[in-house]
Amino acid sequence: MGFNQIFYSNGDVYVGNFKDELFHGNGKFTLSCGSVYEGDWIDGDMDGGIYTGNWKKDKRDGRGTMSWPDGDVFDGCWSNRLVHGYGVYRSVNGDVNTGNWKAGRLDGRGILNWTNGDQFDGCLSHGLRHGLGVYRFVNGDVYTGNWKEDEMDGTGIMSWANGDVFDGCWSNGLIHGSGVFRFANGDVDIGNFRSKQLHGNGKYTFSNGTMYEGCICSNGKVIEKRLMI
Repeated sequence: MGFNQIFYSNGDVYVGNFKDELFHGNGKFTLSCGSVYEGDWIDGDMDGGIYTGNWKKDKRDGRGTMSWPDGDVFDGCWSNRLVHGYGVYRSVNGDVNTGNWKAGRLDGRGILNWTNGDQFDGCLSHGLRHGLGVYRFVNGDVYTGNWKEDEMDGTGIMSWANGDVFDGCWSNGLIHGSGVFRFANGDVDIGNFRSKQLHGNGKYTFSNGTMYEGCICSNGKVIEKRLMI
């Protein structure tokens, strides 16, 4: 029996007592989505929750539904007392996570729906967006492409609600690398980008057909440019 705190890579945090490396005694578990359970634990399980479903050797195993004291509910598959397989997790704050789970974390194909209206549909690993996926923002923006540890990373297409579209490389959630930026007014930028701006060699094509090509410095201005008709 001892007291410790654990910070998980997906943003979850547990602060409290342990027994044989399991949550046991009084503790507080804060999920990255904002849900919080604070109270007593018994051998890694929240004390006071209600489980209805299948068991195997005194452990939750098979199809079942768990309702926790804070109002969160999981309905789906279990293995060796952990959420494992297909299921739906409904948080008391209104968030709904649907998909495949592995040892208590979303892992594989999943759909995340937040109360603010945002939605992610794609691949997850250890509870994080990782791999191909589509993120639909409530304001109408849509990103389709690669993710790495919850950030847009790799190649992807971002379509903004105002009509702008970027197709190219991303790094750590930002436009970074080669790509094509098509503006709603008809202008087109082709080249290397840093945070939505051309950086290095690039080409501007305006909607009227005029083109500028040259080296774009860090402030976004074109130098050594030449006019092409």
